[in-house]
Amino acid sequence: MKRNLLGQLFAGVGVLSCATMLYPGCSSPGSLPSSGDTSGNGGDGAGGVTIVVTVNGGASGAGGEGGTSGMSGSTGPAEGVCGDTTITPNRAPVDIFIVLDRSGSMSYSISEDCYCAGGVGGGAGPTCRNTTNCTDRLTAVKSAVEQAINGNPTINWGLELYSSPGGADCSVSLSPQVPIAATSGPTIMSELGTVTAANHTPTASAINAASLYLQTVNDGNSKAILLATDGMPNCVGGRVNSDDDMPATTDAVAGASTVGIPVYVVGMGPQESITNLSDLAVAGGTNQYYPADSAQSLSDALSAISKLVSTTCAFQTPTTPPDPTKVYVYLDKQLINQVANPTDDGWTFGNTTSDIVLTGSYCSNLLAGASSTVQIIFGCADYIPPPIIP
Repeated sequence: MKRNLLGQLFAGVGVLSCATMLYPGCSSPGSLPSSGDTSGNGGDGAGGVTIVVTVNGGASGAGGEGGTSGMSGSTGPAEGVCGDTTITPNRAPVDIFIVLDRSGSMSYSISEDCYCAGGVGGGAGPTCRNTTNCTDRLTAVKSAVEQAINGNPTINWGLELYSSPGGADCSVSLSPQVPIAATSGPTIMSELGTVTAANHTPTASAINAASLYLQTVNDGNSKAILLATDGMPNCVGGRVNSDDDMPATTDAVAGASTVGIPVYVVGMGPQESITNLSDLAVAGGTNQYYPADSAQSLSDALSAISKLVSTTCAFQTPTTPPDPTKVYVYLDKQLINQVANPTDDGWTFGNTTSDIVLTGSYCSNLLAGASSTVQIIFGCADYIPPPIIP
């Protein structure tokens, strides 16, 4: 999976298609070209025609002003029918797996290392001086996750809590609380609505479990882990202890990155308490962690990560090209080449011929905002693509 750069990347993405659509001006006025079994008589006169190409390839010519309707054609490949109607393809979906620390210190204030309410945490820590506008870390992250999910409907979300609710102090289940799914948002929010802060911080085990799980999700989507924690991992060796487990956690994060799953790290609480999280972000291939010492900065961090992960060089067309050998991709109106090597400058098919992926510098330029428009033409039998389109 490629890591992405923050920003608004394109003003419009379109597809110029030749099949299964309604196309004004798909052929010359008053006629419908035929090839194979596709046939039809276009309207007479100079008013032009509207061509309806059916799913199976049959077509009919509807007379424009001054013309008459043509007859329906027989079904067959929609060869020879070229369109100029622009449609918007779907951005390729991505999977984000939230790995959320629910240790006892998540009852601390988001901005201070103290409890928002007296008596919380069994008296193990101080109570904040000002509890009137105090928001604890777990409450803040629940709200931020809800905003991120609602604001990014194209992302498939999943959730793992650590330690696992109902389990032992340092336990992490190999099965997520909420599996990755396009419709998992309500389930995640329901799960978060009942969770409480407790136990230690087995971050290494949580990342290992998340990486193993994501490698079993064979949906063809790019994947990322979003780790939200408030500090030092412990539970060395999986046992209940408060010893620093950063070495094992760093190895776990690096292992996820090695198999193509970058780890984005959000650190909740005062920055002086969570500086070790930079090492995790570097090991996870995302370079720098996101500090969050307020409810708003936490929400902003999750929003920024969501945009980074969901902005990709992969696009999905809403229909399969009639002829995969005649797919032409344009970047900023310029024709670019199909390539065999995904590191070369050009484009390749993704998992299917409906999936288009920009590669090399074309992808980098798009992610950086240097390029803005992607368009695709599904060509005809004898179609010669122009090097530049209007």
